[in-house]
Amino acid sequence: MNIMPYEKAPQNLNKIRREMQWSHLALIILVTVLLSAGGAWLNIQANEKTFDQTLQDTARLISSQYEFTKELPPDEQVIFLDLITKSLSDIDRISIVSDDLTRIYHTNHSLIGKKYSGKVPVFEAGADGFYTEDTTGPSGPQRRAYSELYDSDGKHCGFIITIMLRKSIESVTHRAALLFVLVTLAAIAIELALAKTLSLHIKKQFLAFAEDLEGTKFLVDSMRANNHDFTNKLHVILGLLQIGEYQKAQGYIENISIIQRQTVSSVMNAIENPSFAALLIGKIARACECNVRFILDQNTHFVSKDIYVPSEALVTITGNLIDNALDAMNAPAEISDSPRELHFCVMTAPGKMLITVKDTGPGIPDDIGERIFENGFSTKGSGRGVGLYHTKQLVESLGGSISFESQVGSGTCFMVTLESKKGAL
Repeated sequence: MNIMPYEKAPQNLNKIRREMQWSHLALIILVTVLLSAGGAWLNIQANEKTFDQTLQDTARLISSQYEFTKELPPDEQVIFLDLITKSLSDIDRISIVSDDLTRIYHTNHSLIGKKYSGKVPVFEAGADGFYTEDTTGPSGPQRRAYSELYDSDGKHCGFIITIMLRKSIESVTHRAALLFVLVTLAAIAIELALAKTLSLHIKKQFLAFAEDLEGTKFLVDSMRANNHDFTNKLHVILGLLQIGEYQKAQGYIENISIIQRQTVSSVMNAIENPSFAALLIGKIARACECNVRFILDQNTHFVSKDIYVPSEALVTITGNLIDNALDAMNAPAEISDSPRELHFCVMTAPGKMLITVKDTGPGIPDDIGERIFENGFSTKGSGRGVGLYHTKQLVESLGGSISFESQVGSGTCFMVTLESKKGAL
């Protein structure tokens, strides 16, 4: 027994969809990472300028305040400057050095009154009395700003040093970098969620496309089979006209027109799925070509909302079983006086589906029946015998089962059952 293998087109469409999804996602993540890295670098560069500006602004502030405190007693001067420096959380150290290099003020009070032994700044003539530099002091690597002090006559009388320790600067940089990393991860997480939503949408579109493609394929098959059948009917009409049986020709035309309309109408009314309906119409025409009466059970009804089964799976399973039945009744060794009939029925209920395909062929002997679902087993020669195996694999992949009953000389009935607790596979 040979049945056409499971179609690969939907699998190829899914492969293309996955490749598009992962390519799109990889591109978005790469762009996000590059933008975040660029943003982090720009932020670090901006922070360096901000640090320098903060140091210089603080130096200006201390310089202006010192003008009001230099006439105060030393203790009161220290208290006043402490109040100012405590409000400057971004600055680690502040030092005021007189012209003779004595520390007038320092955030570390133990150094007040002691000699300054560090670098003595040289201010350029005509400059605004400020400049910054990287250096290393007693507290370690640091960024310093120097501000020149003037007396009431406008002469140099000392300088102010404002300091940000390098470890403090790096701490700010690390926090900024961490923030960019967290923002990047959050953006990627959102992109993954959006990509998943988009992927589901694309998947639905691809499935719809695949179903339309499958439906078109079987509509073409149906048209081809109907064309052959219609050609045969034209020959009958032509013969009746040639022998002068005009009334019989008219009655024959009217009769086949009614039968055709009834066939299409009964299938479309019973089957909601267009691809599935197109398949059955095509198989009815093919059965007529094979001189087999196709009987659509009056209880046939397929309601899509009862249970979800991919259209390509419905078409493959049903098409294979019908072709198998037609082949059995058209086998060369099949000689029987019984009518050649194929009885088809599909019924659905919430969460359930049953398909039956019954033929009046020669039946399946017991010794063969035990092996018909084996891969490669066939009674029709080499290179065949994969159809029922693939059909069984497909049915079981959907969570269903396939079985058959057969009587030699009377025929065979295949049954496919699918069931889902949620009403959808």
